[in-house]
Amino acid sequence: MTAPIAPPTKARAMIAPRPRDLAYATLIVAVAAGIAWLLRDVLGETAPAMFFITAVLISAVQRGFWPGLFSAALAFFLLNFLFAAPHFTLFVSHPQDLVTLAAFLLVAGLTGLMTGRLREQRDAAEGRAAVLTVLSEVSADLIRADRPETVLQAALTHLGRVAGGPAMILTRDGDQGLALLAASPEGLQPTGADLQAADGALRHSRIEYAAARGWNGSPFTFVPLNSGQNALHVLGHQRLDSSLADLSYREEAIGVIRHQTEMALQRLAFAQTAEAERQRAEASGQRAALLASLSHDLRTPLATILGSVTTLRDLGRALPPEAQQDLLSAASEEAERLSQYVTNLLQMTRLELGGRLRTAWVDAADIARDAIERVTRINPQAVIAADLPDDLPMIRAEAALLEQGLINLLENAVKYSDGPILLSGLVEGDTLSLSIADRGPGLPQPLADWLHGDTLHAAPGSRGLGLPISKGIARTLGGHLSASTRDGGGAILTINLPLAASSTTDV
Repeated sequence: MTAPIAPPTKARAMIAPRPRDLAYATLIVAVAAGIAWLLRDVLGETAPAMFFITAVLISAVQRGFWPGLFSAALAFFLLNFLFAAPHFTLFVSHPQDLVTLAAFLLVAGLTGLMTGRLREQRDAAEGRAAVLTVLSEVSADLIRADRPETVLQAALTHLGRVAGGPAMILTRDGDQGLALLAASPEGLQPTGADLQAADGALRHSRIEYAAARGWNGSPFTFVPLNSGQNALHVLGHQRLDSSLADLSYREEAIGVIRHQTEMALQRLAFAQTAEAERQRAEASGQRAALLASLSHDLRTPLATILGSVTTLRDLGRALPPEAQQDLLSAASEEAERLSQYVTNLLQMTRLELGGRLRTAWVDAADIARDAIERVTRINPQAVIAADLPDDLPMIRAEAALLEQGLINLLENAVKYSDGPILLSGLVEGDTLSLSIADRGPGLPQPLADWLHGDTLHAAPGSRGLGLPISKGIARTLGGHLSASTRDGGGAILTINLPLAASSTTDV
């Protein structure tokens, strides 16, 4: 909500008149005197007073209170000097002329006073309306801003409008002092005096006002911005014109812009802190879920390996060769499964920490067949068919990553499907799709929604790391992982990869 603007603290009438306004009033009265003098024999004795009253009105309307009063006094002098007998003197020979001059002075003075006041009130009203418009716009812009840079740019734009001239934003640049963040107009550079004044505003957390005209110092007023901590930014605007009728409104508006900018920066800082805390809590929860999943996934193969090895050690000679072979096969299969778990964990760590892809031109069909072979070796009961056209193109990728992604999807299909599994390849436009279709219960909607999100953790309804790693691998290779429903029941998970992936993509 925009803060209310206080009424003016000083009226225009108390401000010293500007020389150009007095010169304008002098010119208008002189023109009126010249016309009255040229027509004095035609229009009679009362016409000069009307010309002078008109000049007073014009001066007051055009230039305000002081020029109106000045023109009234000057008109009184010229009316006495030029048109009251004796001419060209300030003496008055007839009492009625003295009354006429006094009445003229009263009427001219009141005319200048009232007209000047109306002019000042009109200027103040227009200025206040303009300032209120700016405050309304800056409030809307600051509410929409979602980054500190956007907040500061909005503040700079509207500060320049209110101040009626150049404005700048300086920020603390570590131990290097102050640096210009933005300026209006572009190309404006702070001088040494500007930097010194801005540094004082930041260090003392107070407004440093512009130096008076003709004095040494900065012509800018600098206002520090406190966003909950020490001031890091400072707004600078040019010296306000003391003759402005709406000067106090502009000063109040600058204060409101400062306050709302500080509030917007604090809002973004609070939002950033809240988001960091949310991510920290989410990471903690994901870490706990990962540890629980790992403890569950590692316990079974470790127990099988330990049991098989112990049995062979203690009873190996007493067991028939078939039983020994079964124990060795079980230990080998579970060791392979354990190796797969460790590989998944290492791949997830790599995806999170980032790295460099070691890409090369690879045959996607060969990689898919290798993935099928590895999965069927670990899961002999699985029935996996391949539909890979001979003309599938080569792609630029890291073979180990792509194979790992396919293995994870195949193992997920084996885990949740009792029927046959189909791995197929298809090229559409500039995209190569490797799809794995199963006859399982299908994907629940939360899991399908998760596939379209950005997070790699906490796949709904999935305890392991297979799906998150496949999703991360697809993204790392420049593509994405998608899901659909198979006709007749089941799910289809597809790794979609571009045919011209970059070889320098970051993990």
